[in-house]
Amino acid sequence: MRVWNFKKALWILLLLFVGLSAWAQKPTQKETLEQRKTQLQDEIEVANGILKKTQKDKELTLSQVRALDKKVSAREELIRTVQLQIRNSEREINRLKNDMVRLDSEIKTLKEKYAGMLRQAQKRGTPSSALAFVFASEDIQQALKRLYFLRQYSGFRQTQVEEIKALQVQKAQTILTLEAEQGRKRQLLGQEVAQKQTLVSEKSEQEKAVAALKKKEGQIVTDIRKKRSELQKLEKQIQKIIQDELRRQREVARKQAEAQNPGSTEGSQSSSTSFALTPEGAALAKDFAANKGKLPWPVERGIITQNYGENPVPGTNGVTIKNPGVDIGTPGKSAVRSVFEGEVSTVVRIPGANRVVLIRHGNYFTVYSNLDEVNVKTGDKVSTKQVIGRVASDPETGESTLHFELWKDTNNEDPKPWLGR
Repeated sequence: MRVWNFKKALWILLLLFVGLSAWAQKPTQKETLEQRKTQLQDEIEVANGILKKTQKDKELTLSQVRALDKKVSAREELIRTVQLQIRNSEREINRLKNDMVRLDSEIKTLKEKYAGMLRQAQKRGTPSSALAFVFASEDIQQALKRLYFLRQYSGFRQTQVEEIKALQVQKAQTILTLEAEQGRKRQLLGQEVAQKQTLVSEKSEQEKAVAALKKKEGQIVTDIRKKRSELQKLEKQIQKIIQDELRRQREVARKQAEAQNPGSTEGSQSSSTSFALTPEGAALAKDFAANKGKLPWPVERGIITQNYGENPVPGTNGVTIKNPGVDIGTPGKSAVRSVFEGEVSTVVRIPGANRVVLIRHGNYFTVYSNLDEVNVKTGDKVSTKQVIGRVASDPETGESTLHFELWKDTNNEDPKPWLGR
């Protein structure tokens, strides 16, 4: 029983250690906010780069307005993030001030105790009086006790002095930390004011851009019809490629089943909308699914200018366009990366989408459209973040946009929740 209790205690200690280690590694809210602020500042910088690139074209484009929309929303979130940092800073300042009050109280109490001890020592007189106190003992045992008492008393007085000094050092450090935090709060307040002023200017620019687009709504609607047609062609082409892959996988499964059990029909009964996966493919699909929300972006820097699903078209009355993926605005000639390890199913050129690369991850597909250069070919094995090509730029406007899709079997999904922030 004792052995079992000992083992149980060891397991509990181990679990506590693991839990504390995980807690220690988790970023603080302060660090998380600072990271998000850096990300938002980078998104705004990318949006500015896109706008600068496209403004060489005198005609206002939808991409410009979408980049402006993204910049405004990023600026608004940046302001909210700075405001959260200010509130955190205020809480930290209050905590430090409370620490100062506590330290002052502790120092005062220790000083009062020390002063009382000094008064008691003065009452007992000089060191010679202390010796007389020892020599006045009735026997050697009492003398030793009195000597021990005097030594303990002297040591306690020295400990009190050291504690007072340590608290005074702690107080000085707290004062420095408080002053630094107050300076940080002033800096954050300045950032908040500056960001709000910039936001007013950007919203005015956004409103002007939307008003300008409304003047050429007819042309925009025509362009949207063309874009819809291109997206439908792309979606049909992707579905065809996936269906071909399904048939190939089912045939492989059928042959494997026949080789293991002649006459068996196992493997030929699988659904026309799902994969018959090999053990390796199933493991890869499981790993891919486990990384939802943590996949790297297909480009190193970029902003989502069009979300998955129905997107309202700026400058029109209720016109929308259905996006089967997400559009990511990037700096020109940005490298495109595979978001996960897998196998290239196909590389194809589709009108309106330039070069398109499909990568299979078990029964998941990722699709990378509007590539100018491609570094891979059908059948190639790719690793996570491996460069597979570069984003094409519009020769007239300078726009550089990657169209990215994610499919499970023959159904496409919103890629955004799969990507890490």
